[in-house]
Amino acid sequence: MTDSKATSRWRWSAVLDRLGPRGAGILALLALLLLGAQWLESRSEIAGLRKDLSQRLRDADSLVKQNQTASQQAAEGTREAESRLSALESRFADSQNQQVELEALYQELSRNRDDWILAEVEQLVVIANQQLQLTGNVQSALSALQAADLRLQKINKPTLVNLRKVLNQDIDRLRALPYVDTTGISIRLDNVAAAADTLPLASDTRPNREPEVSGNAHDGFLSRMTHELALELSRAVQIRRMETPELPLLSPDQAFFLRENLKLRLMSARLGALSRNESSYKADLRASIAWMNRYFDRSAKPVQAALETLHQLSDTPVNIALPDVNATLSAVRGARAPREVIRR
Repeated sequence: MTDSKATSRWRWSAVLDRLGPRGAGILALLALLLLGAQWLESRSEIAGLRKDLSQRLRDADSLVKQNQTASQQAAEGTREAESRLSALESRFADSQNQQVELEALYQELSRNRDDWILAEVEQLVVIANQQLQLTGNVQSALSALQAADLRLQKINKPTLVNLRKVLNQDIDRLRALPYVDTTGISIRLDNVAAAADTLPLASDTRPNREPEVSGNAHDGFLSRMTHELALELSRAVQIRRMETPELPLLSPDQAFFLRENLKLRLMSARLGALSRNESSYKADLRASIAWMNRYFDRSAKPVQAALETLHQLSDTPVNIALPDVNATLSAVRGARAPREVIRR
């Protein structure tokens, strides 16, 4: 290494010796020019590098600012998302609590609804039993039981199968009963009572007048006078044949009270039919028929029609053996008993 340095120094010294002082100056000047050019080039490169570096720094600053803005926005978005998430979690928890409360409320309402329906069914069965025992109205009792069956269809639970079975058995028993048309009986009795004022009495009947025989033109004056005198005598004195000799002649007041009593009898028969009192109903009809046969003109068509109506009504039963619905009532109360125990 030392030898190579010594050799290079020897060579430079040999070159300087050859050039002399002037050549050495020129060489030094060239060296200075080269150094100046290199310095200028280095300076321009450094200036370019500074400019590039400053541009890059500005770009980096803008990117940093953009990143900071983006990071701030991301942080704000994150915070907003977290707040929304917390709000959603809170709402979800509230909705779960509300759902639990709604389920509990639904269960309570369902139980209360079933209890209400069973209470309505019990009331309808009680009404049906009252209709059968007090008034004997089969149709009203049947309608009440059918309405109770419709109420039970809304519940439709297996625990109520036995109740519906007993209820439908009572409905079938009521449907199998003969129908007593008390309304029709009442209307027919009212019609007979309304016609009582116009029915002819037997005491008002008159024998048929014989047609007058006009005298012949060839008959004499004495013959015509004899015929007219006999005709006047027949008008003055009339002999009637009464089918019931013991029947007295009725005065207008007696005829009025007879018609009123007949209407009262028919009204009493109507009340007996409505109250299912068959003995009173039949007794009033028998009395009405006897009065009409005794005091009214049976040859008159209105009297015959009224008698026929009364005979038909007397053959119509108004009281039948009615069943009770105590089995259905016991089944309803048995179905309600466990629910009342649970509620307590």
